Amino acid sequence: MFNSRVAFRVLICLALVTPAWGGHTLTSQEQKILATWLARHPEFRVATDADCGCAEDIQQMKTGYGGNWAPVRDYHPYAATGDFNGDGVSDFAIVVINRAKSSQNFALLVFNGPFGSKAASPAFIEAGLDLKGRGLSFGPPRPKPYRLVVGPFESDNTAILVPRGRTYKLQWNEGD
Repeated sequence: MFNSRVAFRVLICLALVTPAWGGHTLTSQEQKILATWLARHPEFRVATDADCGCAEDIQQMKTGYGGNWAPVRDYHPYAATGDFNGDGVSDFAIVVINRAKSSQNFALLVFNGPFGSKAASPAFIEAGLDLKGRGLSFGPPRPKPYRLVVGPFESDNTAILVPRGRTYKLQWNEGD
């Protein structure tokens, strides 16, 4: 009886654990942190899949790109979770849109975990981006250490988010 209870608890824990590389859906705690930030910055709204203009790419991410990329069932181009800075704690990135600007109105926000009960501020903000037709990705099949990648689908013309102390730096790769 004791062994079955322990086994059941272990299975429940395994079911609740997210993959080591993260995902593309924010937890309720991450959503609250984002909502608090947005309430203080009403000129911004969360970027949606429709803002990407990349429905085919989103579908391909969800079903897998050939044999190289496994399906990412929860893929959304403007949200990513994972341990971006290698400290063993999950972080999250979200793209928001500045309502007042008509072009280059995207901004990338990165929040470092762990998340306490008080409002968190982004560890990194990069505004003035044109992310139409681009998305965020993190994890396999890229080599370790995993880095958050921002850019067009199926392209080397990307930016990689590199940890720098408590913040990050976007390193642009202009190759294609």
